[in-house]
This record gives sequence, structure tokens and C-alpha cells, in this order.
Amino acid sequence: MIRNLFKVLAVVTSALLPVAGLAADCVEDAGDTVTLRYRGQPVQAEVIDSYTALIAPRDLTNSRGVRLNDVAAVLQQDRANVHKTGTLDSDGYFSDQYDGYFTSLKQRSQFGSARYYTACYMTEADNADLKSAIVNAQVQGVLWVVAFRHPKGGLGIYLSEVN
Repeated sequence: MIRNLFKVLAVVTSALLPVAGLAADCVEDAGDTVTLRYRGQPVQAEVIDSYTALIAPRDLTNSRGVRLNDVAAVLQQDRANVHKTGTLDSDGYFSDQYDGYFTSLKQRSQFGSARYYTACYMTEADNADLKSAIVNAQVQGVLWVVAFRHPKGGLGIYLSEVN
């Protein structure tokens, strides 16, 4: 039921992030599977895991205190804070959720080479706004993060702002 709620909210509130150099590549639908528009064709992809992430100021610096300035690094640090230190951020309404995939450094490092997607109907301006919100811990609500097996290999990440 919660997954369906996030699915509905994601369709309404998603924002586009840079995706592998092709503006036409995007996610049409995400739930138990992902329908990816890849090179103009719809492709079904297997979902590995999904969770919500509340991006907090602590997610913006790594363990050495270095400020993180890209989406992949912030997402990786958020998962490190959840799994390595057990820190679940909460604002009283939204909070981080555990996931079963990014539990190790090896798995979390895949954020750096993943291909990022969001809803197909979102604009370049929405894309820039969400990217800025993530790297500045100003996401309105939480991110719904869906990790899936990319049809060309590796990891795909669908991001949607849920508020």
C-alpha cells in the first residue's frame, strides 16, 4: 500500500535529473518493475529495491568532512549514514527508510556509476531544481529512490521527490 502511495505521488511530483546524455531516456512508470523509456523504446527493468531518503545536512559531507557536490555522492552518504552509523534522519513527518541493497560499501559505491532517471514528462528546469535541492539538502519531503537493473548492465536509479 505504501509503495502504491509513493507510486502515485511520484507521478505527480517527480523531477528530472541528468540521464546518460539522452533527454529522451526516462522512467514512464515505477513500482514493482520499472518501465524505462530507453533510446525511445519502453523497456521493463527488474527493481532491486526502493526506499525513501530524507536528505539532511549530515548527508552533504563525507566521513572526512569534505562537502559533497553531486547527487550520487549525497545519495551514497545518505545510505552510509543509514547502514554504517544507523542514523535515520526524520523531520517529524518524513524519514529515511532502510533498504536491503545498499548495506555495504561495495553496493553503495555503485551510486557513482549508476544511470539516473526520473519521470518522462519533467522539464530541464525541474531537473536543475531537484539536483540543486539534493546537493543542498533542500528537498521538499523525501526522495523516493528505486534501484533497478539497467537493460545495458549496471545499476539504474529512479529518483522522485515526494512531498
